[in-house]
Amino acid sequence: MNKSVALPKAIFYDWDGTLADSYKFLESAHNHVRRGLGLTEFRGDEFKGYFGHPREKLYAELYGHEIEQAKSLFGDYVTKHHMDNLNPMEGAEELLKIGAGLGIVMGVVSNKKTQFLRQEIEGFGWGGYFKAVVGAGDAPRDKPAADPLIKIAKDCGYNYLENAWYVGDTDVDLQCANNASCASVFITHDTRSDEWIKLYKPFLIFENCRFMADFLLQCSGNKIKAG
Repeated sequence: MNKSVALPKAIFYDWDGTLADSYKFLESAHNHVRRGLGLTEFRGDEFKGYFGHPREKLYAELYGHEIEQAKSLFGDYVTKHHMDNLNPMEGAEELLKIGAGLGIVMGVVSNKKTQFLRQEIEGFGWGGYFKAVVGAGDAPRDKPAADPLIKIAKDCGYNYLENAWYVGDTDVDLQCANNASCASVFITHDTRSDEWIKLYKPFLIFENCRFMADFLLQCSGNKIKAG
Protein backbone atom coordinates (compact mmCIF):
# COMPACT_ATOMS: atom_id res chain seq x y z
CA MET A 1 0.00 0.00 0.00
CA ASN A 2 1.33 3.43 -0.94
CA LYS A 3 1.76 6.13 1.65
CA SER A 4 2.44 9.84 1.49
CA VAL A 5 5.90 10.77 2.77
CA ALA A 6 7.18 14.19 3.81
CA LEU A 7 10.72 15.18 4.72
CA PRO A 8 11.67 14.62 8.35
CA LYS A 9 13.15 17.37 10.50
CA ALA A 10 15.99 15.09 11.61
CA ILE A 11 17.78 12.05 10.19
CA PHE A 12 20.07 9.97 12.39
CA TYR A 13 22.44 7.52 10.72
CA ASP A 14 24.19 4.35 11.73
CA TRP A 15 27.86 4.51 10.76
CA ASP A 16 29.52 1.18 9.90
CA GLY A 17 27.85 -0.43 6.91
CA THR A 18 25.50 2.52 6.39
CA LEU A 19 27.67 5.57 5.69
CA ALA A 20 31.13 3.99 6.11
CA ASP A 21 32.30 0.86 4.36
CA SER A 22 34.22 -0.60 7.28
CA TYR A 23 33.56 -4.29 6.70
CA LYS A 24 37.11 -5.16 5.59
CA PHE A 25 38.64 -3.19 8.42
CA LEU A 26 36.50 -4.83 11.10
CA GLU A 27 37.12 -8.26 9.62
CA SER A 28 40.87 -7.58 9.72
CA ALA A 29 40.63 -6.31 13.29
CA HIS A 30 38.83 -9.42 14.48
CA ASN A 31 41.24 -11.66 12.59
CA HIS A 32 44.05 -9.88 14.47
CA VAL A 33 42.27 -10.72 17.72
CA ARG A 34 41.71 -14.30 16.67
CA ARG A 35 45.37 -14.75 15.78
CA GLY A 36 46.32 -13.34 19.17
CA LEU A 37 44.03 -15.81 20.91
CA GLY A 38 45.11 -18.78 18.80
CA LEU A 39 41.72 -19.02 17.05
CA THR A 40 41.00 -19.73 13.40
CA GLU A 41 40.66 -16.58 11.28
CA PHE A 42 37.46 -15.71 9.43
CA ARG A 43 37.44 -17.01 5.87
CA GLY A 44 35.22 -16.11 2.93
CA ASP A 45 31.98 -14.54 4.13
CA GLU A 46 32.12 -15.95 7.67
CA PHE A 47 32.33 -12.52 9.32
CA LYS A 48 29.10 -11.31 7.67
CA GLY A 49 27.04 -13.21 10.22
CA TYR A 50 28.57 -11.10 13.00
CA PHE A 51 28.80 -7.72 11.29
CA GLY A 52 26.71 -5.04 13.02
CA HIS A 53 26.05 -6.99 16.22
CA PRO A 54 26.16 -5.04 19.52
CA ARG A 55 29.69 -5.05 20.90
CA GLU A 56 29.01 -7.01 24.09
CA LYS A 57 26.97 -9.64 22.27
CA LEU A 58 29.61 -9.97 19.57
CA TYR A 59 32.47 -10.47 22.03
CA ALA A 60 30.48 -13.00 24.03
CA GLU A 61 29.70 -15.00 20.88
CA LEU A 62 33.21 -14.91 19.49
CA TYR A 63 35.51 -14.99 22.51
CA GLY A 64 33.65 -16.45 25.48
CA HIS A 65 35.73 -16.28 28.67
CA GLU A 66 38.54 -14.45 26.82
CA ILE A 67 36.48 -11.29 26.31
CA GLU A 68 38.79 -8.93 28.18
CA GLN A 69 41.90 -10.08 26.34
CA ALA A 70 39.98 -9.86 23.06
CA LYS A 71 38.92 -6.28 23.81
CA SER A 72 42.51 -5.34 24.58
CA LEU A 73 43.81 -6.84 21.33
CA PHE A 74 40.99 -5.25 19.35
CA GLY A 75 41.53 -1.85 20.97
CA ASP A 76 45.24 -1.89 20.17
CA TYR A 77 44.54 -2.75 16.54
CA VAL A 78 41.82 -0.10 16.17
CA THR A 79 43.98 2.62 17.72
CA LYS A 80 46.71 1.98 15.14
CA HIS A 81 44.68 1.07 12.06
CA HIS A 82 41.08 2.30 12.32
CA MET A 83 41.38 4.50 9.21
CA ASP A 84 42.84 1.65 7.15
CA ASN A 85 40.50 0.08 4.59
CA LEU A 86 37.80 2.59 5.54
CA ASN A 87 35.90 4.33 2.76
CA PRO A 88 32.55 6.11 2.35
CA MET A 89 29.72 3.95 1.12
CA GLU A 90 28.76 4.72 -2.46
CA GLY A 91 26.46 7.73 -2.54
CA ALA A 92 26.87 8.50 1.17
CA GLU A 93 28.43 11.94 0.75
CA GLU A 94 25.84 12.88 -1.85
CA LEU A 95 23.12 11.84 0.61
CA LEU A 96 24.59 13.99 3.37
CA LYS A 97 25.03 16.98 1.08
CA ILE A 98 21.39 16.77 0.04
CA GLY A 99 20.24 16.44 3.64
CA ALA A 100 22.28 19.47 4.66
CA GLY A 101 21.01 21.46 1.69
CA LEU A 102 17.44 20.71 2.71
CA GLY A 103 18.08 21.92 6.25
CA ILE A 104 17.61 18.50 7.84
CA VAL A 105 19.33 18.07 11.22
CA MET A 106 21.62 15.03 11.07
CA GLY A 107 23.55 12.89 13.53
CA VAL A 108 25.27 9.54 13.93
CA VAL A 109 24.28 6.74 16.32
CA SER A 110 26.67 3.80 16.42
CA ASN A 111 27.91 1.02 18.67
CA LYS A 112 31.48 2.08 17.86
CA LYS A 113 33.44 4.10 20.44
CA THR A 114 32.83 7.81 20.03
CA GLN A 115 36.52 8.77 19.80
CA PHE A 116 36.94 6.57 16.73
CA LEU A 117 33.65 7.71 15.23
CA ARG A 118 34.69 11.35 15.44
CA GLN A 119 38.13 10.65 13.99
CA GLU A 120 36.62 8.73 11.09
CA ILE A 121 33.97 11.38 10.44
CA GLU A 122 36.65 14.08 10.39
CA GLY A 123 38.84 11.84 8.22
CA PHE A 124 36.10 11.87 5.59
CA GLY A 125 35.70 15.64 6.00
CA TRP A 126 32.11 15.19 7.19
CA GLY A 127 32.25 16.91 10.58
CA GLY A 128 30.08 19.79 9.42
CA TYR A 129 27.17 17.56 8.52
CA PHE A 130 26.38 16.23 11.99
CA LYS A 131 24.92 18.11 14.94
CA ALA A 132 25.61 15.24 17.35
CA VAL A 133 27.37 11.88 17.53
CA VAL A 134 26.45 9.09 19.96
CA GLY A 135 28.75 6.09 20.27
CA ALA A 136 29.20 3.03 22.45
CA GLY A 137 28.75 3.78 26.14
CA ASP A 138 27.41 7.32 25.65
CA ALA A 139 23.90 6.22 26.63
CA PRO A 140 22.95 3.85 29.47
CA ARG A 141 22.54 1.02 26.96
CA ASP A 142 23.84 0.59 23.41
CA LYS A 143 21.77 -0.45 20.39
CA PRO A 144 19.41 -2.24 19.98
CA ALA A 145 18.09 -0.47 23.10
CA ALA A 146 16.32 2.82 22.45
CA ASP A 147 18.72 4.78 24.68
CA PRO A 148 21.20 6.03 22.03
CA LEU A 149 18.42 7.36 19.79
CA ILE A 150 16.68 9.02 22.73
CA LYS A 151 19.98 10.67 23.70
CA ILE A 152 20.80 11.99 20.23
CA ALA A 153 17.27 13.28 19.79
CA LYS A 154 17.63 15.27 23.01
CA ASP A 155 21.10 16.46 21.97
CA CYS A 156 19.67 17.70 18.68
CA GLY A 157 16.45 19.12 20.11
CA TYR A 158 14.04 16.43 18.91
CA ASN A 159 13.17 14.96 22.27
CA TYR A 160 10.33 12.74 21.18
CA LEU A 161 11.61 11.49 17.81
CA GLU A 162 8.23 12.35 16.33
CA ASN A 163 9.62 13.77 13.11
CA ALA A 164 12.89 11.89 12.72
CA TRP A 165 14.21 8.87 10.80
CA TYR A 166 16.88 6.41 11.85
CA VAL A 167 18.83 4.95 8.92
CA GLY A 168 20.71 1.66 9.22
CA ASP A 169 21.67 -1.55 7.50
CA THR A 170 21.17 -4.28 10.13
CA ASP A 171 18.46 -5.83 12.27
CA VAL A 172 20.07 -4.12 15.29
CA ASP A 173 19.38 -0.73 13.71
CA LEU A 174 15.78 -1.63 12.92
CA GLN A 175 15.23 -2.88 16.46
CA CYS A 176 16.74 0.30 17.90
CA ALA A 177 14.41 2.49 15.84
CA ASN A 178 11.36 0.44 16.79
CA ASN A 179 12.31 0.47 20.48
CA ALA A 180 12.57 4.27 20.31
CA SER A 181 9.31 4.66 18.35
CA CYS A 182 11.32 6.27 15.55
CA ALA A 183 10.66 5.71 11.85
CA SER A 184 13.25 3.24 10.55
CA VAL A 185 14.90 3.45 7.14
CA PHE A 186 16.54 0.23 5.98
CA ILE A 187 19.53 0.45 3.60
CA THR A 188 19.90 -3.04 2.15
CA HIS A 189 23.03 -2.50 0.00
CA ASP A 190 21.57 -4.80 -2.63
CA THR A 191 21.27 -7.74 -0.19
CA ARG A 192 17.64 -7.31 0.84
CA SER A 193 16.60 -9.31 3.90
CA ASP A 194 12.91 -10.14 3.60
CA GLU A 195 13.02 -11.76 7.04
CA TRP A 196 14.10 -8.50 8.70
CA ILE A 197 11.59 -6.51 6.64
CA LYS A 198 8.74 -8.78 7.70
CA LEU A 199 9.80 -8.79 11.35
CA TYR A 200 10.67 -5.11 11.88
CA LYS A 201 8.52 -3.41 9.22
CA PRO A 202 10.81 -0.52 8.26
CA PHE A 203 9.14 2.73 7.26
CA LEU A 204 11.21 3.03 4.09
CA ILE A 205 13.59 0.68 2.25
CA PHE A 206 16.39 1.65 -0.16
CA GLU A 207 19.01 -0.43 -1.93
CA ASN A 208 21.77 2.08 -1.22
CA CYS A 209 22.54 5.66 -0.18
CA ARG A 210 22.18 6.96 -3.72
CA PHE A 211 18.58 5.78 -3.96
CA MET A 212 17.81 7.45 -0.63
CA ALA A 213 19.44 10.67 -1.83
CA ASP A 214 17.22 10.67 -4.93
CA PHE A 215 14.19 10.06 -2.73
CA LEU A 216 14.99 13.06 -0.51
CA LEU A 217 15.25 15.25 -3.58
CA GLN A 218 11.86 14.07 -4.77
CA CYS A 219 10.37 14.71 -1.32
CA SER A 220 11.79 18.21 -1.13
CA GLY A 221 9.13 19.80 -3.30
CA ASN A 222 5.88 18.17 -2.27
CA LYS A 223 4.65 15.01 -0.64
CA ILE A 224 5.07 12.09 -3.01
CA LYS A 225 3.96 8.51 -3.22
CA ALA A 226 6.21 5.81 -1.75
CA GLY A 227 5.31 2.17 -1.64
